Amino acid sequence: MQDISPPNNVPFQNILKGSSSTGYVEKLILFLEKYLPDFAKERKVNGDMSENDLTEQLYLHLTRKAKFNPEMIEYDYVFQPEKSQKQKKQKGHPKRMDIAARLNTADVNMEVIYCIEAKKLPTPGSNRMKEYVSGEGGAIERFKKEAHGLDDIGNLLENNGIIAYITENSFTYWLDQVNQWISDQGWLDSEKLKVEYWASIGRLSSEHQRVSGCDLYLNHFWVQI
Repeated sequence: MQDISPPNNVPFQNILKGSSSTGYVEKLILFLEKYLPDFAKERKVNGDMSENDLTEQLYLHLTRKAKFNPEMIEYDYVFQPEKSQKQKKQKGHPKRMDIAARLNTADVNMEVIYCIEAKKLPTPGSNRMKEYVSGEGGAIERFKKEAHGLDDIGNLLENNGIIAYITENSFTYWLDQVNQWISDQGWLDSEKLKVEYWASIGRLSSEHQRVSGCDLYLNHFWVQI
């Protein structure tokens, strides 16, 4: 496994007006890498909390760090909890994404650029063991089926994220488990999670094809609770 340290500096203040959202997504990923290690230290969280309660605290953590941080930078993002994910021409009630990141700049109309689903490992409840990957609330499966990872008008976002709250066992234990669940689904070996680094958080990545055939890139951030 690669032993690479997470980034220390996030140069947001130099983003030019009119930049494509791709550049903003890359900076957002660095933002998450930089401030997720502080989550369990600064918020009153523990492994006995529900997945929803942990995610509520995560939303508060990210919202605060976007405005109040050691660099004294006000970042170009706002976070929205429980963002509806409605596909184009979809009828009925849409599913909801745990957290969406929106741009908060003068030249962009609060565009959704990134969707984040959060999962607790192990996932409590009957028949939910493999929910990080598949099932009724399956995180990766929902992205693949295009029920998650959508902007306000139903366009698919190429890059999205999953945050795991690790409450038992090690990062390497859950890597083996998640990749086995991917195999159990009959998915391609190329869809298995790859380690970017282990540090105070785990940073992983995976690549998939959606049901429509377009590419999906997922960033995985694992936080020990």
